[in-house]
Amino acid sequence: MAAKMTSKKSFKSFLSSKKNIPAIIVTILLVAAFIFFGVTVVNQNADISLMERQKEELAVKYEEQVQTNAQLQAVLDNEDKDDYIEQKAREKGYVKSDEIVFYDISASE
Repeated sequence: MAAKMTSKKSFKSFLSSKKNIPAIIVTILLVAAFIFFGVTVVNQNADISLMERQKEELAVKYEEQVQTNAQLQAVLDNEDKDDYIEQKAREKGYVKSDEIVFYDISASE
C-alpha cells in the first residue's frame, strides 16, 4: 500500500514539473479557445435574431409600399386623374383661382 501512495503524483508536483509546462499551456489555450468560441456563437445567435426581426419589419413595410404604389399606379392609369389631383389639393387647403372661399368663424367661438 505504501508503494501506491508514493507512486501517485500530486497536482502540485504535476504543476511544478518542467516536463508538464507545454501540456499546461496547451490546456489553458484550449480552454480559452472554447470560451472564446462559445461567446462568439452566443453573440452571433443574438445578432441573427435581431436581423430576422428587422427582416420581418422590412418585409411588412415593403408590402405596404407595394400596395401604395399599386394604388398610385391605378390613379395614374385612370382617365379621371385630374379629379384625384383636385381632391388631394382640396384636402391640403388649396382652392381654384376663381373660387370664393368662405370661412365659418362661428364654430371657433
